Amino acid sequence: MSIRRAVPWVLWQIWKARNSLAFKNTSLSPRQAVRTAFEEAELWFLANSPQRDSEPTPTVKTWIKPPIGTLKCNVGSSWVCDQRNCGAAWILRDPQERTVAHSRRSYSTINSGKEAHITALLWAVESMHNMRQNNIIFETSTEDTREIMLSSSVSPSLHYLTSQITTLLHKFEYWSLDHAADERNVAANMIAGSVTTGHRYQSYIASQGPAWLHSLLSREARG
Repeated sequence: MSIRRAVPWVLWQIWKARNSLAFKNTSLSPRQAVRTAFEEAELWFLANSPQRDSEPTPTVKTWIKPPIGTLKCNVGSSWVCDQRNCGAAWILRDPQERTVAHSRRSYSTINSGKEAHITALLWAVESMHNMRQNNIIFETSTEDTREIMLSSSVSPSLHYLTSQITTLLHKFEYWSLDHAADERNVAANMIAGSVTTGHRYQSYIASQGPAWLHSLLSREARG
């Protein structure tokens, strides 16, 4: 990506770094600020770049809608090893391809990518239970999630998380845990990634989908 296209994000990172130094007495290295700015710019252009009629079909594969009477909850996670920070996200959609709600939150002191994935799944299951959703297909692009859930030899920290997930799942009328290729889970992973790349640590649950992902969600549904 050219520097010119990333200028607004670079300026935003400089402003944030100035405020952090002035009000929190914390500093961010120029290299880290520029890297974060370029990552955020890349995410924005990926989500919002228009597709010309003459261009080939987008590389985003078709999101597979759930059967009538169920909802699909795509789960995403992002983990930074040296900071032990984790971003968790889910996005809930119906058979008509409409986004019902989405959520993002952050976790600290997460020791591995596997723990980040299972923590994100627990957050999604807890949220669906609290929202009184009873017929849910959970979908994650992490290949070893099912293996971790079924294994009896995982670490104590993972075992604690999987036990909580299993207990909650038994309270649903219907549920399934499926694997999706990364290309079918782009939106959830991008929302989770905004925690670790954009330092957006505020947790929320909101209706519909995030405005900055509307075009991507449409392409993900159409394929």
